[in-house]
Amino acid sequence: MKDYRKTTLEYYSKWLGQAEILIQDFDGVRYLYAKERNEVPYGYGCAFDIYIFVMGNNVVVSYGDKAKEKINELQNGMAGSSVEEIKLLIREIYEKKPKHNVKYVLHEIFTADESVKVLTYEDYEKYEEFFQKCNPKGGSFGWLREYFEEMVQAHMCVGVFDKEVLVSCTDAPGMAYMPDKVQEIGINTLPEYRGRGYAAKVCRKCVLEMIENGKIPQWSTSVENMASQKLAEKTGFVKLADVITVTL
Repeated sequence: MKDYRKTTLEYYSKWLGQAEILIQDFDGVRYLYAKERNEVPYGYGCAFDIYIFVMGNNVVVSYGDKAKEKINELQNGMAGSSVEEIKLLIREIYEKKPKHNVKYVLHEIFTADESVKVLTYEDYEKYEEFFQKCNPKGGSFGWLREYFEEMVQAHMCVGVFDKEVLVSCTDAPGMAYMPDKVQEIGINTLPEYRGRGYAAKVCRKCVLEMIENGKIPQWSTSVENMASQKLAEKTGFVKLADVITVTL
C-alpha cells in the first residue's frame, strides 16, 4: 500500500508544480509559484490560478500569475486556518467562490464479484445504449466508439448486466499528469438501478484490473458529492486531502 500512497502523492505533486513536494518532510504551509497555474490542464476547461492541497498539517499553496499580486494577503491570513477558513479567506481576498474537492488514496483491495464483467470490443452496442441512457442530452456520440475501445484496451471498462442490459459501468477520465501510472475511476449507474450495490462491485473489480495492468487507481470528488465519497470508501479508498481551487 505504501507504493500506492507514494505514487498518488507524486501525482498530486505534479498538480502543484514541483516534483515530489508532497513526499518531502515538512509541517506547515508552503507557498509555490508554478507555471502550471497559468495553463489549462489536459481534460479541463479552465486554468486553476490557485491550487491548495491540505493534508493534515501539511499545506501547499500553488499559485500563478493572476493570483500573485495578492498572495501576500493570503499568506498573512492563512496561518493555522481550517479548510473552511481558507475558503472564506479566498472569497474575501480574491472575490471568487473557491471549489472544494476531496482526494483519496487506495487503502484496501477487495476480491471481485463474479457478476461483474470486464467489457470487450463485442460489447460496444450495449455500452452505447447504456451511455445514451446516462446522457440523454449529450448530442452527437461519434467519438464514443474510439473512447470505448481505448477503455477496453486498458481494461478500464467494467460493468454489471441485468438480463443483457448494461446497468452500471466504469469509465476513464482523462488524466492531466502521469497517465502511464495513474488513472481515476469514473462510474455511472442507470437511475432505476441505483442503491443496489452495483457501483461498488464494479469499482472494486476495476481496481483489480487497473493494478493488474500496472496503474494505480485514483479517486476524486467534490465535497458536496456524499454519494461518491461513500462509494470511494466502499471501494477501498480513504481520504487523503482536501483540495481548494480558484479560477480567476
